[in-house]
Amino acid sequence: MLGALLAWEHGSGRGHVVQLRTVAEAVQDRFTFDAALCDLTFKDELAGLCDAVQGPWLPYSGDYRESRGSPPRATWGEFLGDYGFLNPETLRESIAWWQGVMRECDISLVIADCAPCALMAARGLGIPAIAIGTGYLVPPAEMQEFQVLLPRYSTRIYDEAEIVDTINSVVPEFGVPKLDRLPQVYTSSDQLAFTIGMLDPYSEWRRQPLLPPIIGGEAEPVSGGEEVFVYFSTRAQSSPELIEAIGSLGVPVRVFIPGIDDEVAYGLAQRGVLVERSPVPVDLVAKRSRLLVNAAQHGTLCLGLATGIPQVAAPQQREQQYNAEAVEKYGVLKVASEAERSAEHFRAIVLNACEDAAMARRSRELADELRPQLQANRRKLIRRRISSVMDFKV
Repeated sequence: MLGALLAWEHGSGRGHVVQLRTVAEAVQDRFTFDAALCDLTFKDELAGLCDAVQGPWLPYSGDYRESRGSPPRATWGEFLGDYGFLNPETLRESIAWWQGVMRECDISLVIADCAPCALMAARGLGIPAIAIGTGYLVPPAEMQEFQVLLPRYSTRIYDEAEIVDTINSVVPEFGVPKLDRLPQVYTSSDQLAFTIGMLDPYSEWRRQPLLPPIIGGEAEPVSGGEEVFVYFSTRAQSSPELIEAIGSLGVPVRVFIPGIDDEVAYGLAQRGVLVERSPVPVDLVAKRSRLLVNAAQHGTLCLGLATGIPQVAAPQQREQQYNAEAVEKYGVLKVASEAERSAEHFRAIVLNACEDAAMARRSRELADELRPQLQANRRKLIRRRISSVMDFKV
């Protein structure tokens, strides 16, 4: 069988590795796998497929942004500016590392989740590469420039042409063609964007069809659940106000926070909250829950959309803010702004959402409308797309 490399270079959270696993499982009869991850926290998600090694990550530097007054990042190009794409040595070391692994492991296909340097490394070696992720995290290479995604955050502090010049000062030594435009960093043999139209900020430029979002399993709309299901990242648990609100709701609550501190978990359990230490099967979430509370992580958000469960979101970063606002306009989710995250405010928002019959009804209606997008045969579509790239029969 051919060798495929699973590559992840920036970001945080379990979802990145789940997406890599989902793609790999769909074609595991065709490939053997190696994996290099920027964060090994969730490496066990790949158990049975391959072992993972520590890969390079894009280093963050906020000095220049701070010197310009710390405006929120307006585009994905601004992200690349903050994460090493103006540093020739960062690019040189990362691309060289990826090419070394690809040669050593005799790689025939690269599957890259948030791994632009791995994509460029593969291009330099003539290896087919597939970029995967949510719509927000798989920008089309055909764009002239990266777009402003939330109009109120529109300040750019980097010149994309300057970033391109930096990249072009490095990549020829690795066999990579020079770029004309910054989005060409994401040039690949295909892009697998696991999302739905309402959550794709690049739909105007998207050339390839979307694939159904990855929600960690299969779940149908179900009614009658009584629990509030809370899924937050470790970042959210650092907010005492949010944790206090969750612990004092006075209704049945189940919580899953990866890496939760023992002290925080104990405090919640003492107040009657069911604290899960491993992911909860999505069909059980659907059966038990009347409301989802989260940070608008893409997979969890899509779980709520698929099962017709209303949601409350407290976004922690820009992608989550985009996701939450994109869904809120459909009347199935309430976004808690930064000003609404005191324990008192957040508790009231969650309890009001629990009793909002109109939001519950609209959530069920929207799930029915979205079913064709959410329940297509993902495995079959993945195999078809990769077979087209690798020229083998499905």
